[in-house]
Amino acid sequence: MYQNNSYDHLYSVKALKEQIPSLAETCKQCAAFYLPARNKSIPKYDVILGKQHEEALMHFLEEKLGTAVVRADLENRSYPDCKVLRDDGSVAAYFELKFHGAPFISALSLTGRYCYEGSATLDHKKIEKQLQLMEEGMDAPVFYVHWLEYPCLKGIFFETSQQVKAYLASQHAVFSRAKREGDLQKSKQAVYLKKMYSPLLSMGSFESFLETLKQCIQSKEA
Repeated sequence: MYQNNSYDHLYSVKALKEQIPSLAETCKQCAAFYLPARNKSIPKYDVILGKQHEEALMHFLEEKLGTAVVRADLENRSYPDCKVLRDDGSVAAYFELKFHGAPFISALSLTGRYCYEGSATLDHKKIEKQLQLMEEGMDAPVFYVHWLEYPCLKGIFFETSQQVKAYLASQHAVFSRAKREGDLQKSKQAVYLKKMYSPLLSMGSFESFLETLKQCIQSKEA
């Protein structure tokens, strides 16, 4: 679905079901669970779950890279979630982590995209703010990391800020979702209804992300 797939010859969900044993049953169970549950999200638990994944990834990267990985959004809430530091304390890279536990079941009918490749969301307004900060002179490259935990597909993938900027400018698959019950528990500023759905098959793998971060650490010009 990721390694043996491309936008030149994109597999439809129907075609994938014909090739992957048990996928049809997985899709059936997925739709039955996530369609009614999607509107029941409780924000405080979503935040806790997101922080847990951030901490797990930060700890893993520290071990693999041999350097400090800390929160970046404490100094500025509009900054990406985390930053990777060099030994001298300078910033090698920033990254925003998005955890996606539920695929966008209705993606095909609402955005024209297949759910498995078009469910990784970014908040349109938040990304615009971050891109503006980059243009004003952030001191390191920024990456957007997507941790996918769908019933059919799991993994960690990434895209560069340049990819996100280009995709945002082209207005691909921007979708304004309806308000949900959980939104009533948030402040107005914390509710992002306008979403951008990043293209999974244009993203790099987690292995590529590690190598990219290593290069950023080694290069003062990255």
